[in-house]
Amino acid sequence: MKFSLFSHPLVTFLAGAVAVLIVIGLLLSFFATTNRTSEAVNSYRSSMNKVAPSGLEAGSPGEIAALTRFKSFLQGIGDVKYVRENTLKVYAADAYLDDTLVVHRGAAEIENYFAKTSDTMTSYQVTIDDVARSGNDYYVRWTMIFSAPALSGGKPVHSFGISQVRFNREGQVEFHQDFWDSGKNFFAHLPILGGAVGFVRKRLEAN
Repeated sequence: MKFSLFSHPLVTFLAGAVAVLIVIGLLLSFFATTNRTSEAVNSYRSSMNKVAPSGLEAGSPGEIAALTRFKSFLQGIGDVKYVRENTLKVYAADAYLDDTLVVHRGAAEIENYFAKTSDTMTSYQVTIDDVARSGNDYYVRWTMIFSAPALSGGKPVHSFGISQVRFNREGQVEFHQDFWDSGKNFFAHLPILGGAVGFVRKRLEAN
């Protein structure tokens, strides 16, 4: 019986692994989004500039109440019941939200998004680290620890970020833009995709 290298189990396994990697690479290339970065920046500026000045005076009861509601909401997102009961109180009917993962418009849409997000998590904790104001904008810096079965095998994921918000005259959030590393703190913990993100990061760090 002649021995064939190509029939060796190890070679067959490696060939199959290479084929799978090629298919995954092709799929990732196919689903990769086109460069629409300029559209994203324009959407951010346009949505932000639509909000009229709230008129909330620094240190006023209205400002304190608006910030308290928003900070409490950030800390309560892990509770579906809390989200359902408070989203429409915190966000204006035509509110804009971009948490770097998705963009939603309207309090009802935002409520459904946060409720679904809450359903996917097994634990959630947010600490408000700082709040700063610049003109009509408020910047809320936070630290978040959350876990979900689909991320990092259910282990806690630690992250930090900043929420930029603008309130309307009633003290409701009309504009909400998050700034956090979703690649490092979300996509990197997904099965398969996380490995690809980690590979790219290592290549960038090596350079």
